[in-house]
Amino acid sequence: MRFLQTAVDLPGWVSGVLLLAGTISTAGLTDYLLTSTGYGTLGTAVWAVCYAGALATVWVVWLRDLELTGPESG
Repeated sequence: MRFLQTAVDLPGWVSGVLLLAGTISTAGLTDYLLTSTGYGTLGTAVWAVCYAGALATVWVVWLRDLELTGPESG
């Protein structure tokens, strides 16, 4: 499944690394900036929403189509 419709078809691991780097930098910097200005609770909420969004993206893009069943006999 292609995540981004571009002329270059990136391997899945490259998209995963970009997602991880983007999530860590966005969540971390936003949490730091909000906490340092006195909005610690809001910073924590933004951090949690960023990571939940990344997990939802991983589920939709890579894991949703996997069949997680064992063998029928055995």
